[in-house]
Amino acid sequence: MFKISAAPALQKKLNNPDKYYPPEVCQELNQFLEILKRDGHLSKTDFYDVNTNEISGVTCNLFYRPDFANNEVLIIEVKVKPADVFRQRFKIVDEWDDKNVVESIPQYDKPAKIVKPVELINQGVTDSYELGYKLGHRGKKKEYISRHGQYAKHTLEQLTLITRTRHGNQWVIELTEKGRLIAEALNDQLRFRLLIEAMLNYSPVWRVIAAVTERESQLNNELVLDEQLIKNLAFPEILRGADTSNRRSQTLKNWIKWISRYSGIPMRIHNGGVQLSIPMLYAEGATDENANT
Repeated sequence: MFKISAAPALQKKLNNPDKYYPPEVCQELNQFLEILKRDGHLSKTDFYDVNTNEISGVTCNLFYRPDFANNEVLIIEVKVKPADVFRQRFKIVDEWDDKNVVESIPQYDKPAKIVKPVELINQGVTDSYELGYKLGHRGKKKEYISRHGQYAKHTLEQLTLITRTRHGNQWVIELTEKGRLIAEALNDQLRFRLLIEAMLNYSPVWRVIAAVTERESQLNNELVLDEQLIKNLAFPEILRGADTSNRRSQTLKNWIKWISRYSGIPMRIHNGGVQLSIPMLYAEGATDENANT
C-alpha cells in the first residue's frame, strides 16, 4: 500500500472531497486515489514533466509524483474541468455557428429575477409596460418602465424561454416548452436548475465556460473569469471598449458566478484563485430526470 500525501491546503480537500468538489469529480477522484494507494501509479498516466505525472479524467485532471522507494505518492493538484462536469449533469447542445453575438447579449444581470417574468408571462402578462410595472419598476415616464419589461423579454428570448411572433401590427409572446417547465416547476430547486440549463445552452455563456475549462484543467496555466476575458471571447475587438460591451460582459460574468454558486461547480473568478462552491443543490434526486425532459 502507498501513502497518499499532499500540501496542507490540498490535503484538507482530499480528506473531505465532498465539501470541496462536485459529486461527479469526487466519484472519479476516489477511483484515482484508490488505484494510487494500491499501485502507486496508473497505467494510462500521461507524463506532465520529468517529475510529475498527469491523470486525465473526464471531470478533472490529477497531477502526482510517485516515490516507490518510500511507498508514497505526492498529489500535486486536482484540477476540476467545469465544462465537462456541466456536460455530465445538464443537457447541453454546444454547437453554434461562429457569428457576432454582441447584439443578442442581454443587459439583465440578476439571474434569480429571470424567473419572475417567466411566471408573469405564463399568467398572460406580455405588455412591456405592464411587465415592467409588475416586476417592481417605477419611473417618471411610462417608457422607463416599459424599457425594463423589454429588457426582461429580450433576456427570455435569448435564453429560448419565450418566442416572439409578429401577427399583423402586434407581437405575440409565448412561452417555449423550456419556459413553461420553469413557470410550472413545483419548487425553486427545480426552477433554478432549469434556468441554469437554459443559460448553459446560451452560446456566449458556454463559450466562456469552455474556454476557462480548457486552461483551468492544466497545472500552471489558468484563465481567470473577469470582464476582459469575457470581452475577448464574446465581442469583436472593435467593440470591446464600448459601454455596451462593458454592461453585457458584466451580465455574463454575473450569470456564470450565479451558475457556479447554485450548481456547486467551481469557477476561478479572480487572481486570488478563490473558487465558488457550495453544497450541491442538484446533484441527485428525482428532479434530474424531470429537468432534462
